[in-house]
Amino acid sequence: MINPLEKPTEGGLYKQITWAVVFPIHYLCRKTMPDCRAEQYRNWYPFTFFMSMMWISFYSYFMVWMITVIGTTLGIPDTVMGLTFVAAGVSVPDALSSIAVIKEGYGDMAVSNAVGSNVFDILICLGLPWFIKTAIIKPGSDVPVISKGLTYSTLSLLSTVVFLVVATHLNGWKLDRKYGIILMAWYLIFITFASMYELNVFGYLNPPECSSDY
Repeated sequence: MINPLEKPTEGGLYKQITWAVVFPIHYLCRKTMPDCRAEQYRNWYPFTFFMSMMWISFYSYFMVWMITVIGTTLGIPDTVMGLTFVAAGVSVPDALSSIAVIKEGYGDMAVSNAVGSNVFDILICLGLPWFIKTAIIKPGSDVPVISKGLTYSTLSLLSTVVFLVVATHLNGWKLDRKYGIILMAWYLIFITFASMYELNVFGYLNPPECSSDY
């Protein structure tokens, strides 16, 4: 088993630089999350799971903050940054887990993971923060959404779900190379039109945001 805390002796200078960059992350994770595969920490899995969720929350907050600053600096709306960079960044773990189960021959699990992840993102990752904001932090308040383009993006998302079911049915309910290419092409079409909506290409749908203290 490769130990990420040990300096690599192969791979050249690039490998050593990438190891040094991510070394603090690996070190903190190793020191705060017990390895449940070891006999002495076999019963520590609830604590390891809790700490992993804490680290994911921290890194997610840090990533969103960086994306927001970059988008503001470049004049790119938050909705566009969310549709592209943030969505891609938070979906990488889902993609890797799907690849892992597909290699084991569990294609249905990969599809369920993708669909279930999006359901969780929409219902919990939106509902829970809004509930905390409007019910606990500022009771009775609301969270304004400044984008008329989200209506078109939501309809496009619905069409994507319909396309997924139809394409899967027409492909005989199996996953192959052709099916993967079709899905990736549909994603490029969806993300292009959604970004164009948010960039006001099809009309004045996304007005500039008001000043905020946050």
